[in-house]
Amino acid sequence: MSSMQDRRDIGVRETPQGQGKLLLHVFPSFAFGGQQARLATLASAFGDAFRHHVISLDGDLSARSLFVENAVADFAPFPMKKSQGFSLSNIMTLRRLIAERAPDLLCTYNWGSIEAVIANRFGRKAAHVHFEDGFGPDERIDRQSPKRVRARRLILSHSDVVVPSRGLERAARELWKLNAVHRIENGVDFSKMQSGKRGHNDALVVGSLGALRPEKNYARLISAFMAADRGGKARLEIFGGGQEQDRLRRLAGDDARISLPGPTSAAADAYARFDIFALSSDTEQAPLSLMEAMAAGLPVVATNVGDIEAMVAEENRAFITPPGDDEAYTQALAQLLQNPTARAEIGGANKRKAKDTFSLERMAAAHRTLYLSVMERHG
Repeated sequence: MSSMQDRRDIGVRETPQGQGKLLLHVFPSFAFGGQQARLATLASAFGDAFRHHVISLDGDLSARSLFVENAVADFAPFPMKKSQGFSLSNIMTLRRLIAERAPDLLCTYNWGSIEAVIANRFGRKAAHVHFEDGFGPDERIDRQSPKRVRARRLILSHSDVVVPSRGLERAARELWKLNAVHRIENGVDFSKMQSGKRGHNDALVVGSLGALRPEKNYARLISAFMAADRGGKARLEIFGGGQEQDRLRRLAGDDARISLPGPTSAAADAYARFDIFALSSDTEQAPLSLMEAMAAGLPVVATNVGDIEAMVAEENRAFITPPGDDEAYTQALAQLLQNPTARAEIGGANKRKAKDTFSLERMAAAHRTLYLSVMERHG
């Protein structure tokens, strides 16, 4: 599909060449996820001050549907060769892409885009910002690959690096030994999260929304739900797509209470369906989905990873359970299912905290200031 067709399909605007600074975004994948949702939100907030060209290195561009009409963006699959280490062929191909697009700013995302960072070292360098939002199942803050630590330390030494959480900020400064580290906490469109339509009222719904990857450990959530729903009358809905989808559907079996509807671009409607939001991850940092669920007024059951315990309202912290303690997680979920008063009080407290803390305006202003500063410094 051409970039012109991409723009037409999702309704984003195209502006004449030369209007607005051009940002080239290189993603390992542009499937549905927190980074992709954040960029869509930022692009809408920026309007035509920036133009966005989004590259997906695995060819998946499904999250382009998150972009709204006032965003100025186009999208292109750019599948790379898979290799154990760095591929010279990939690096040179990415170098040509950067040279041809001549962006005012190159934005790269997570370890999967690191070859684009290397490519930018050759020839005429673009101003560069790298985003680190978390790790896959093979890497955590407390279990870093020594090779990747050394690689990040070397490859990102001259880049500005953005992280959303305190844990990642410590890793970037103390472990990777990087100097230009910026912690910019995520923000959400609070009013948008109030606009969802519930669409049913026949059962309590435990819900989650995120990429179906191993580190999200939705198998834990499915198992906990089966044990916690003692009356057999609740439902579990997990919105998202990814490599774990088939395995999770097998785990759910023929249990009519459990559904995996796939990814959605209507997050507000998904949260409006839920009575409880659940995160069951082995690793997280500062998940955007948690902020959205709080803004939608939901109580949360989650594993205590990343910044999650500090993010939720104080009233919710008793339901944030130790990592790996599946029994405690199941009990927390059961307690919320059985206590409508607690659900209402905690959901209200989370909503208030989200409104006070997770400001879209603050996030957009911080990104805009950083982008312009890096471009000006680059000259």
